[in-house]
Amino acid sequence: MIWKMGKAWKNNLLKMVNNDIIIVTNHKEVLKYFFLYSLINALLLYYIHDLIITDPQYFTGGNMKSVSLFRTIWRIIYFLSPFYEFIKIIIISFLLYKSIQIVKNMDISFWGIFYIVLLAQIVLLIPDLLEVIWFSFIKTDYSMVDVDYFNPLSLTNFFHPERFSDIYYKLLSSINIFNIVYWGILILFIKKIANITLKNSFKVVISFYGSISIVISLIHFWWLYKLS
Repeated sequence: MIWKMGKAWKNNLLKMVNNDIIIVTNHKEVLKYFFLYSLINALLLYYIHDLIITDPQYFTGGNMKSVSLFRTIWRIIYFLSPFYEFIKIIIISFLLYKSIQIVKNMDISFWGIFYIVLLAQIVLLIPDLLEVIWFSFIKTDYSMVDVDYFNPLSLTNFFHPERFSDIYYKLLSSINIFNIVYWGILILFIKKIANITLKNSFKVVISFYGSISIVISLIHFWWLYKLS
């Protein structure tokens, strides 16, 4: 089943390149795609925090007693991540769904919006996948500092980490090509499913959802900073 879903996603990406996008609206099929996404996400989290991070003391301030807590918290996160991702995508989808209704009074498929958000979320898995590949096969003699400051294709690549505090460095790392592609996918697909202009699609995604997204992102970075 997973192989078939992966093949279907591959076909959709090829259609995207050829400007022949198909948006799935059947909720059972969409949920199958979500299952595959959440499984990959949980596996990447496990690989990074259990196998790549070999010395958790770096992330716990050198406190040996906190190492077991670090491991326990992340193992809980592995299992809770599908529920977190589902709630997150549901909220984002609902915001976009209601925003489209405000901009253009029409009936659209909520599960179609969910599918669009899910496709965009897949892009955000790429940095984690690159991290797994980089530290498993390319830079195998890495340190925890290398892991901590691994931010592919982000603004942080142009600055030395010591120039900024941890929280500002994490905020800078959020400005990367993957987040830009994420927003681009939302705008282009919303334009298609709602049959609106690119300007109105931009308004729906940025004006209505964007401001709330910024607040959520700030809370997310604060939580990660406190956890580390």
